[in-house]
Amino acid sequence: MKTGLFILVAGLLCVLLNDSLLYLQIRRYLRKRIYTCLFWAHSLFFMACIFVYHFFIPTLKGPEAYFWVGKGVSVILLFYTPKTLYIIINAFAILLRKLKCIPAARIISRTALGIALFSFLVIFYGITWGRCNYKIERQQVCIKELPDNFNGYRIVQLTDLHLGSYGEHYPGIKKLVEEVNALNPDLIVFTGDMVNSFASEMNPWIDQLKELKAKYGVYSSTGNHDYGTYVRWATREEQADNLKQFFKNMEAAGFHMLNNTNVPLVIGTDTIYLAGVENCGRPPFPCFGNLPQALQGTEGHTVILLSHDPSHWRDEVIRYPVALMLAGHTHAMQIGIQIGSFRWSPSKYIYPEYNGLYETNGHQLYVSRGEGYLGFAGRIGQRPEITLIELTNNCK
Repeated sequence: MKTGLFILVAGLLCVLLNDSLLYLQIRRYLRKRIYTCLFWAHSLFFMACIFVYHFFIPTLKGPEAYFWVGKGVSVILLFYTPKTLYIIINAFAILLRKLKCIPAARIISRTALGIALFSFLVIFYGITWGRCNYKIERQQVCIKELPDNFNGYRIVQLTDLHLGSYGEHYPGIKKLVEEVNALNPDLIVFTGDMVNSFASEMNPWIDQLKELKAKYGVYSSTGNHDYGTYVRWATREEQADNLKQFFKNMEAAGFHMLNNTNVPLVIGTDTIYLAGVENCGRPPFPCFGNLPQALQGTEGHTVILLSHDPSHWRDEVIRYPVALMLAGHTHAMQIGIQIGSFRWSPSKYIYPEYNGLYETNGHQLYVSRGEGYLGFAGRIGQRPEITLIELTNNCK
């Protein structure tokens, strides 16, 4: 209750402070009373929305809470990020005017307006078309010990769908299935966070997800959100039933769960193993994984491991004979810059391995930024990813 009240007060103060500073900077353009009234009506509208959200969201006991929170966060960012950028940059223009540097002040003022408009358009794209504008990341992974029959083996990795974040008319899942199947993969793997908390989030999408096809099967491990630990359940039994239903839904959608287990992948006389651990992350994230159990019986073979949280790689996995670990979890924070080989996201300051391929002492990790979203209902500069991994033993 205290946290909710803090968010309410902080939200109202941020909107009021932001709009007050903006008004002081642009009031000379609002000389007509109608313009001033419209400006403050806009501000009051957002404060009213924050107030309504404070009382509305706690009444939602199901997956729709995530949907509405995401929409609210996105709309606030859409309007108040440009405003904040304008206020900060335009402050320099105001200072230059006081110093009688009028030409420079005009340039900076126009620059502030241009940056604000650009940021609005970028965020708008991110919460509309950008959220399901999938990018196929093609990554060749060299494993010296890989059996010859697996040379060129193609794995599609999916992760972090967070199905409860979408409305029922979301086009992204159908598009995802079509794009994955068009790649004609040998294997499809999913590395956790299919849902936000509730097994029922899968219900609208099961029929579409079971259309995913791969020659050697579709497999999955669990992520931290799949256990429903972010919800206050009436009883422990209710939470346990939710998890049981989640596994039933995954099976209905065609996913073979690897819960601290492994499965052999056989081509001709050659065998490699696909292993999967339950979520294992650093606090506050839960750790249900049992890596030794997951690797039991794989000795002497190439092992590919599904583990949701990339921090598990350095914490434990690199001490075991795992050639390649596939992870997700970070979303690359759904915001950043990616131009060619240059990548940056605030996520790097939390997860040293947050996006792409990493290697240390012969152990490799690939972290996908995933296909879905949580909190902010979109993507900015970090397109949702379909990963196509091609295995090879031709190491240069």
